[in-house]
Amino acid sequence: MQIWKRNAVVSVIVLFVCVALYLSWSYGREDEDIPTFDPVAGLGEDAGNIGDLLANAGGDGSQLQTAPLNTYFDEARLSRRKARDTALSILTDAVDREGVSEDVRENASAEIAKMAQNALMEANIENIIIAKGFEECVAIIGQDGINVIVAEPDGGMTAADAAIITDIVISESALKAADLKIVPIAI
Repeated sequence: MQIWKRNAVVSVIVLFVCVALYLSWSYGREDEDIPTFDPVAGLGEDAGNIGDLLANAGGDGSQLQTAPLNTYFDEARLSRRKARDTALSILTDAVDREGVSEDVRENASAEIAKMAQNALMEANIENIIIAKGFEECVAIIGQDGINVIVAEPDGGMTAADAAIITDIVISESALKAADLKIVPIAI
């Protein structure tokens, strides 16, 4: 009976974390039509701008989402923080609750450590991308990769811009280029 209860508590905690991460991801997206930029697609080619690269992926470059710069990026950070705070609250409650088995405490503590590590990676990636000359950036690490939302540079996103972002993500995390989606936001 003890094992069943423990497994049920762990399952519920994992479910809440997954729901919180999904909500963070879904609230961070304003529209399903926001194109993503595949950083691997144009790295070996002489692609001049994002319109050329998006055409290869089925887009035409004219569908770039426009949003007020500070409003969009501030809201994305706030949404990410709220989801993370909710998940952290649930996990902390599981660690602090009396009568919880040591396995549940260890799993919750491991999830808290992973969230902290992801938050640090996101902050480092954002800061370095901004230091490389991009006006604004939000990085969101999920279970299946990372989304890097950047303010589109003047003249459009180029393959060189994608290479810079890809290099930063690879050097600051254990992720691969295939795990990366770059989402340019025209301002």
